[in-house]
Amino acid sequence: MNQLSWFRANHRGPTPTKIDWKRPFALIAAIFMFPGPAAQAQEKCPVEVKLLLSSATDTTIASLGFKKETSGRVYFFDTDSLGLLKQGVIVRVRQGANNDLTVKVRRPEGGRGVDDSGLRGRYPCEIDRTRAGAMISYAVRGQFRTNNLPVSGSDIHGLLSASQNELLHDSQVSVDWAQVKRIADISLTKWETPAAAASGKLALELWEWPAGKLLEVSAKASHAAAEAKYAGLEQLLREKDLSLSANQDVKTSVVLKTLEHHPTPSSNSR
Repeated sequence: MNQLSWFRANHRGPTPTKIDWKRPFALIAAIFMFPGPAAQAQEKCPVEVKLLLSSATDTTIASLGFKKETSGRVYFFDTDSLGLLKQGVIVRVRQGANNDLTVKVRRPEGGRGVDDSGLRGRYPCEIDRTRAGAMISYAVRGQFRTNNLPVSGSDIHGLLSASQNELLHDSQVSVDWAQVKRIADISLTKWETPAAAASGKLALELWEWPAGKLLEVSAKASHAAAEAKYAGLEQLLREKDLSLSANQDVKTSVVLKTLEHHPTPSSNSR
């Protein structure tokens, strides 16, 4: 009796015929075709495309039809050596149209060696798309209810909510609050275009501080349309003869890096 005859005589289940190779290939295809949990989580994050300009503010406003001017101030807290920024941490207070205290943790999208699994789905996220690429941020915002502006690290730490402290803890960052202080005092002016504008709704922000100033134009987009939105905005600026800045980093990093070697004289006196 050969092996096949013996199997048929002793096996009660269905006789095997041939291996179905389609099933393992279908499984492999599914793995590559459908995004994993991390990619799916990022697709739910709102995206903002951002470009820094070197053109004059008045020229930019007139060229793109900006309206609705508002103003305020922005304050950042860090160490003299930017110990927080170097870990991707931003601690910010805004006063004016928005009165809030924000703790943000910013990561390069897909950055190696960064484990954000403990942050995804637990904290509000957003993605900044610049020329350098995309960066995902997790942020917890709270209302800023006091007229006494924090100066020291202990001042600002005492105002953080439980959720903001949890974000710092879950991000596995190290903060020496004794070394933290208010290092940036920025004058903010913002404009917007009407939603029905031919270019779509845009925002323009002018940041001015003793060591410099910067002008940023931005637009919101879905995750799927972010690349097209960025390219379209860049093309629009060229068509309007508006010059781009050589530095296309996010504006927070630009400001704080200038202050690392040129501290704001009034940072501890305002």
